Amino acid sequence: MAGGGGEDDEDDEKEELRRRVAALDAELGRTRALVETIFARIPAVFYVKDLDSRYQYGSPWGFRTFGIDPAQAIGRTDAELFPPALAERFAASDRRVLEGREMASVSYALPAQSGVLHFAGVRFPIPGPDGEPVGICGFAVDVTERIELANELERLATTDALTGLANRRRFDERFSAEIARAARSGEPLTLVLCDVDQFKRYNDRYGHPRGDACLVEVARALDGIVRRPADLAARYGGEEFALVFPDTAEEGATKLVERLRASVRALGLEHEGNDGHGVVTLSAGVATVVGAWTVEEVIDLADRALYAAKEAGRDRHVAVSEAKPPASSSRVR
Repeated sequence: MAGGGGEDDEDDEKEELRRRVAALDAELGRTRALVETIFARIPAVFYVKDLDSRYQYGSPWGFRTFGIDPAQAIGRTDAELFPPALAERFAASDRRVLEGREMASVSYALPAQSGVLHFAGVRFPIPGPDGEPVGICGFAVDVTERIELANELERLATTDALTGLANRRRFDERFSAEIARAARSGEPLTLVLCDVDQFKRYNDRYGHPRGDACLVEVARALDGIVRRPADLAARYGGEEFALVFPDTAEEGATKLVERLRASVRALGLEHEGNDGHGVVTLSAGVATVVGAWTVEEVIDLADRALYAAKEAGRDRHVAVSEAKPPASSSRVR
């Protein structure tokens, strides 16, 4: 009888163990379902890969964002799912995390069905029982709206509200950078300062609203001659504008300035106070430099050329070209 009782106890223990395992399986299933529900609903990328970089799990939102069927992605690698260049970027990032065996912050921009998306997150190795990595886990959230908002705020901070051209802050930043670059490269750099002739008289006669409208029209003419990404048109202050032409000698710059002046005249904006002209015109000072110059030196050259153009009767340009031998980088600002 004692032996029979022992078998019954053993059977009871096995049954209890089976119930506990079943309960744990059920709890694990509920947890997995909850996690999958969360990651199916939030705009986030979450994945688990093995050491062969095959996906063991991936959030549906993450795969669908890139036009990939989640059901078809499990067991496959980045090389099988993404374009070669993108797949190699992912593989290189995974290798760095596995080799470093520590969490790493990541941020990247990726082409998606809706356009370029920006992500920020972390990747980290999954340790096994012996501490050795058995896979890699990654999590990232879509920060596209945040990036776009930051870019828009930066654009607004560097754009003149009236004309839409670059503002003085943007001009100062870009021109300083171009001064330094020109000193290193030895290529010519041209700065043009333009001024609407007799603009105070224009405001006094026609009123400030028409004065603002006049500046907007002139700004459009300036923007129309800026073709290269490196060129810059900016509102320098009041009725004065600036043009920056990197890698541009005097001859090329003056052709652009003459085209600009013709465009402004062609607007046909009445200006009875502009003696001898009758319409809105523009005067310009063109300064082309080669070598190591300071910002202030080049602005002074262009400003003196502009003053000479006004003294000579307005509606014209005066150009100056000067060169200096290369100097130490400490001279360039």
